[in-house]
Amino acid sequence: MSGSDNRARSTYGPTAEEVAAYLRRHPDFFEQNPHLLSDLSLPHATGGVVSLVERQVSLLRRQNESSRARLRELIEVARRNEDLAGRMHRLVLSLLEAAEPKDIFATLYARLREDFSADRVAVRLFAEPAFIDSYAGEEFAGTDRNELTLFKSIIDRRRPLPGRLKRQQQVFLFGDEGDDIGSAVMVPLQGNGWGGVLAIGSRDPGRFHEQLGVELLGNLGDVLSCILKPWVKES
Repeated sequence: MSGSDNRARSTYGPTAEEVAAYLRRHPDFFEQNPHLLSDLSLPHATGGVVSLVERQVSLLRRQNESSRARLRELIEVARRNEDLAGRMHRLVLSLLEAAEPKDIFATLYARLREDFSADRVAVRLFAEPAFIDSYAGEEFAGTDRNELTLFKSIIDRRRPLPGRLKRQQQVFLFGDEGDDIGSAVMVPLQGNGWGGVLAIGSRDPGRFHEQLGVELLGNLGDVLSCILKPWVKES
């Protein structure tokens, strides 16, 4: 270092960059020199000055409030999830109490509309009833339906698919009443040699979106498949 540099250093002291670098290397500096905190001040937005301690306290308060808001948000999410799980549990119990397919479907439709605010609900099984004298409503679409190709990828996917329905899917599931469906979720149903879908529709285009969590709906599909198994003819 030249003599002129030494004189500049002696006259003006370390640069701001050098002070900042030093404090980064010694983060405990103010712990070892606490008396300096009361001598430091920072400009305030109002035009006055506040001590470094006051500034830190203010910052901690804001961080604390942010943490509290995040905690309240997480608690609310947990509360909603608990409520949803409770409603799903009651739905499953009601399905288990149903005596035959007609009752199973009627219970499913009513519960999903009343407890889950579904605007449209439909089940289509690409199979035949297991017994000649058992219920053979529109839910049993048969094994030779060409419409199976509209849902095969969903059934094979083994995971609920939320989003918008294709026009052909919408007509097959809901008929003309499906024209007001803005979004839907299709839940695959599966058994030994047969498959199907549970479709839940909403007038709200944003209700069933691609980022929707579908774990509980997947569980419902598994339970419904097991409940329907004795009533569906295996191929």
